[in-house]
Amino acid sequence: MSPDRGSSERDPRPEQVSGEEARTVPATSTSLMDASHAGTLSAGCEALFRSTETTLQWAWRVLKCAKAGPGAGPLATSARQCALEFLDRVPPHVRRGVAELLGYSSLWQAVCTRLGRPVARSTEELQHELGEDLQVLLHGAQARLGTAAALEQGLLVHLGRLRDSRRGEPGAPLELRAALDAFTHSLSELMTAASAYRRAWEAAETELSESAAWLGAGDPGFCSWMADHLSETVFAWRNAQASVRTLRELGELSQQ
Repeated sequence: MSPDRGSSERDPRPEQVSGEEARTVPATSTSLMDASHAGTLSAGCEALFRSTETTLQWAWRVLKCAKAGPGAGPLATSARQCALEFLDRVPPHVRRGVAELLGYSSLWQAVCTRLGRPVARSTEELQHELGEDLQVLLHGAQARLGTAAALEQGLLVHLGRLRDSRRGEPGAPLELRAALDAFTHSLSELMTAASAYRRAWEAAETELSESAAWLGAGDPGFCSWMADHLSETVFAWRNAQASVRTLRELGELSQQ
């Protein structure tokens, strides 16, 4: 649903109209009410999870090749430390991210389901209710954006240490260097997935913030439009919840 722009000078805000004349709604690159947020976050979370699983295998391989002991060279010692830090910090962080998206999808569904119930509300009551709902969703998205950004920064540190280690001892055993190269490459792909996932949360947070600002303008047309379209996303978030729940169960199995 997009506004009819007669000229580039036209005010893009929703118009207050009467009778049977159609209302316009704010034009954004991707509507908040579009189900793409649920789908994008779900797909991003799965890509992050799968990349982590692959990188885990290479981290264990590095540990196997980097034998600890008095005879270990500087590359083996550094590589072992990087692998241990990864195993200790990254998989738990990713599992936390999966659990957070699962909780957020439940929260969004609860909001959508309640808004979709046939309850008589005045415009003022609906605006107040939507304002509270948007703030809850916004704060939840901001918290999860923080988790995703922290993971991205942590992976950047891991990747930098690995690349520095690789240059430290060119004469190290071939098996160790090959495992370290594969681990570094896999970690780089994981970094890409983490960046995409962070951007998905950033997009959701930005549009929630913009929609809260539109709602604060007090336009009854936008208020009604947003309530209708927000309630229509419940199916998409239900699908996202099912996908993320599977990832959480896989993560718990891997942890055991």
